Amino acid sequence: MFEFVLHFLFPPVCCVCGKIDKNWLCPNCEKRVERLEKSCFVQIKDKKYEKLLYLFEYESLVRKLILRYKFSNKAYLNHFFAYMISKNEKNAEILKQYDMLLPVPMHKKKQQKRGYNQTELVANELEKSLRIPTRNDILYKVVNTTTQSKLGGKARQTNIQHAFFIRKDFEVEDKKIILLDDIYTTGATSEECSRVLKEAGAKEILILVLAKD
Repeated sequence: MFEFVLHFLFPPVCCVCGKIDKNWLCPNCEKRVERLEKSCFVQIKDKKYEKLLYLFEYESLVRKLILRYKFSNKAYLNHFFAYMISKNEKNAEILKQYDMLLPVPMHKKKQQKRGYNQTELVANELEKSLRIPTRNDILYKVVNTTTQSKLGGKARQTNIQHAFFIRKDFEVEDKKIILLDDIYTTGATSEECSRVLKEAGAKEILILVLAKD
């Protein structure tokens, strides 16, 4: 009954054009977005993580959607991004080989200001569709760093150092982990998160991002 009332008061809309659509993406916009999809799977060397999977290049419509999702209080866009990840059968099969999904955390002050962690919302939807356990209680951001997008390459690495902390490290030992973030630019955040996970005994790490800049 609650879900019925909620959908009646706030009906699902297409995440691109805003028309009412129960699937959160209307057929016309789905075709438009599919033309932008890259779904690139990359083996990584000389990093703490072994693999990178991204859906889009960070440009045009995709960039607008991600910025809208993060900064314009459009939390419902999590449905769109999770759908685009899980609908690709090849990507879904890759992701199902992993033991758990960890969203990159935000510092509690920034999350309180925004109202939500955008990667956590996508991860929660992926848990429903792909049946991969999502854990929001293992990786924490303990330093309120400067926003990475405001910094250059070397400054990003320095800025993010020692910003993350692991609780329940015994639960990641010998586990294959998906680390979910929104945008991959220099990989500094991915590297630092992966470092603390590997120090806690993680076996393998796949970085999953919505877009690569």
